[in-house]
Amino acid sequence: MKTTVEFPDGSRHDYNYDQLEEIYNDLKGERTTLSAQLAEVIKPLNDQKEKLDAYVSENMVDLTSAQIRGLQNKTEAWSPQIQQINVAEANIVDRCESCHMGIREPVKLTTASMSLKGAKPDEYARAFTSHPEPELLKTHDPEKFGCSPCHQGNGRATTSIEKAHGTYEHWLWPLFPRENTEAGCQTCHSADMKLVSGDAEWNTINEGKDLFRQRGCVGCHRYEGYDKEPEDLLSIAQQIKQLEQEKKVNVKQSADFMKQADAAATNEEANRLNEHAVALKVANSKLDLRVVQLDHTSKSLLQDMKKVGPNLKDVRLKLNRNWIPVWLKKPSSFRLTTKMPDFRLNDDQIKSISAFLWQSAFTDPLPKHKQGNAAVGKELFETRGCLGCHSIGEGDQLEGAHFAANLTRVGEKDNYDYLVRWVHNARERTRPYCPYEKKDIGLDDYKKKGLPFLFDLDHSRCPNDGHELQVQNMTVMPSLRLSQQDAEDVATYLVTLKERERSEYPDASFMEDPKLREEGKKWIRHFGCAGCHEISGLEDEGRIGTELTLEGSKPIERLDFALLTDMAQRGGKEPITDPDDLPRLPEGPATLPWYGHKGFFEHKLAEPNIWDKGKIDTLPETEKLRMPNPHLGKDQIRALTTFLMGSQESGLPASYQYRPLDYRRDIQEGWWIVQKYNCVGCHQLTPGQKTALMSVKRYQDAQELLPPKLLTEGARVDPEWLLRFLRNPALNEKDTNRNGVRSYLQVRMPTFSFSENELGKLVRFFQALSRQTLPYVPEAAPPLTAKETEMARGLFSSTAAPCLKCHATGDPAHDRTATAPNFLMARERLKPDWIERWIIDPQAISPGTSMPSGLFKREENRWVFSGSTPASFQGYDKDHTKLLVKYIMQLTPEEQRRVGTAMGRTQTTRGGALAGAVTAGTANKRAQK
Repeated sequence: MKTTVEFPDGSRHDYNYDQLEEIYNDLKGERTTLSAQLAEVIKPLNDQKEKLDAYVSENMVDLTSAQIRGLQNKTEAWSPQIQQINVAEANIVDRCESCHMGIREPVKLTTASMSLKGAKPDEYARAFTSHPEPELLKTHDPEKFGCSPCHQGNGRATTSIEKAHGTYEHWLWPLFPRENTEAGCQTCHSADMKLVSGDAEWNTINEGKDLFRQRGCVGCHRYEGYDKEPEDLLSIAQQIKQLEQEKKVNVKQSADFMKQADAAATNEEANRLNEHAVALKVANSKLDLRVVQLDHTSKSLLQDMKKVGPNLKDVRLKLNRNWIPVWLKKPSSFRLTTKMPDFRLNDDQIKSISAFLWQSAFTDPLPKHKQGNAAVGKELFETRGCLGCHSIGEGDQLEGAHFAANLTRVGEKDNYDYLVRWVHNARERTRPYCPYEKKDIGLDDYKKKGLPFLFDLDHSRCPNDGHELQVQNMTVMPSLRLSQQDAEDVATYLVTLKERERSEYPDASFMEDPKLREEGKKWIRHFGCAGCHEISGLEDEGRIGTELTLEGSKPIERLDFALLTDMAQRGGKEPITDPDDLPRLPEGPATLPWYGHKGFFEHKLAEPNIWDKGKIDTLPETEKLRMPNPHLGKDQIRALTTFLMGSQESGLPASYQYRPLDYRRDIQEGWWIVQKYNCVGCHQLTPGQKTALMSVKRYQDAQELLPPKLLTEGARVDPEWLLRFLRNPALNEKDTNRNGVRSYLQVRMPTFSFSENELGKLVRFFQALSRQTLPYVPEAAPPLTAKETEMARGLFSSTAAPCLKCHATGDPAHDRTATAPNFLMARERLKPDWIERWIIDPQAISPGTSMPSGLFKREENRWVFSGSTPASFQGYDKDHTKLLVKYIMQLTPEEQRRVGTAMGRTQTTRGGALAGAVTAGTANKRAQK
């Protein structure tokens, strides 16, 4: 029987079963032969592909070969459709990715990569790019957060770009402009002073947050979370008064019950009344303890409370009288970088304000000081760390930081004796202030109680009522623990910094006229000066400005554009014409409509009285806009505008607000204190962060003379030791004119007089920043055996790593050239685990350190010394690093002297060694200098 078979060419042939089987086997054999030949042909190609896959796997951090192929397949199969994120619990419905399809792609898509070669990117290229910060999407998963909570806009709209971005009349939350994108961070992160994610910082919003406090905006405008100490103190004062009143009532009632008991008809009635009287006495003892607790809290709050401006109760003691009216006319004319804004005061206002300040100020005599040495003072000023906050010089000659005042012309205004006191201890007050009695406490108040006129943090109780006093000037400036002579030298140098003589200022004897006093007080209240300054009689003045916590949520109709509303809506014309203010606008003069929150904030900050334009010239002074001109740069205005645009009432659930309860809360709270006291002016806390001192000329080639980096401070030091150090950086109750740890550094770690509240937050901050747990329980280490001590001593004194060559030892002759701390402090200061990691790879902990790497190498699953080791190490199979760490932690002064003597050291030069030493080359260069 035969079967007809049709071939691919269309021909037909008849075959029986045997014939078909024969042909099939022939074709199968031919296929096998061809497959073998094909394998030989493509073998080089497969070999290369395997190498490519291996290379990609080893060198591509983000994408594997499989992911790349998946991406290619996804792209080839792509078709446009509505992409929707729906988060029911937060009422989020976003369809943004229907157009912005590349947002979550694993490869970086830029406008250039999405455009034809040489072509200018169009709107499609801009839409198809990936998210500029892909790491953010890992912590802000779009499937939970969507897009609009951060960026705003109308996430549901798909009919047009205008509607999707919310840039039309009937949508209240338009898309944040690109330059203000970080405004969205503030909506959920209002409790953060600084936003840091890994190595990335959000500079625009961070600067805006910091400016709001540093430039004194908090003096006039309440903002939730900022400067809350006055409100807390007021609440405590009210509670204390209520408790005191309750105690008086209880005392009276108790006495009445006792009288009634004496006259009672029966013993039972007398006992009942006596029990009532006793119960009231017990109640009063509880109230007393409650008052004591409130007083403890108020002490911390009084220490925490700071003012942006100086204490104006001291103007007669501190200032050249004739300078004051010149300053009030336009502060930025005297000091371009001053925080004091320009108030546009007229001559009458200047006279009356100057008169009130002068006449209401203290007249207590200051101690007289001898003149110091200006040259020595200049050296002290430049080396003790003053330039970490202050600056000297102007323009291209400016050096230092902008955190505190530029001192270039301080000699024209400050009195020498007051300056000596300020340099010696800026927190020292002329008189303490009692917030309970609402008055300054003088010598007579103490005399009446038979007490010495002594007030400081250890003597902070009011002699009249026993409650806590404000015993410090409310400045963030710390004490550098200078000697009296040092303070006189620095003050002598500072009074030489001037461009004109004090005698050249116009006479201001009108300030003595008592008729001007009340008028001046009226204007000081009107302009809210007490928001930034302590002023006699105005200590409890409230803020005069609008609360800004939710300013970004205000409907546009509630932002008063005044007579410029039509101009803002139409655009095409810029209302600011002042040549000083016009350059402040971040985007330059307006050419398009600017009727929105962004336009309002930018114009208000560039020229605060802009909304008075077009009004009658005879407008009364009390009806003119009061906000002064903070003379900000365009970048600063952009940052503050971003901050205010993000200051919104969120419709998201409370769980979306960033209010962590774990270690992240400690980090969150710590940054407020770090920024408050400008710790970053001297210390590096995050990788890549530049400190103010790094830019100072004298440190350009001497980075080893800078304060230590604090990148791993929490992992490095024992928290109990850190607490003691922050209380007293000298680590000595008597000899305080020194650094407690790095005695060889000229830069001085100041005494900040932190409150107990701030101390606790700082310690927890550093621990949390390094992900260390509290409480810290050090591991008990058994003492070294005699043989182990001998072996460790060999490592410690090895010529390949002579530890004592660079570390301080307590020997003054040696320590003059030391560049690292004394090992004797390690036991109570350092954590053993950190020391081991430090000596293995110091560059991983503190990039750029002079401490050499490569001292130890990995061998047979343990760390061994890279140099030659004594014969005693023969057969020792444990980590050499752990042995050395144990030795350091158990080091005694006698052992350290023994090693030093054995090394035959008569003098030391700088060379590579442990814990921050400089290189030998640098040391030789400095020795030659």
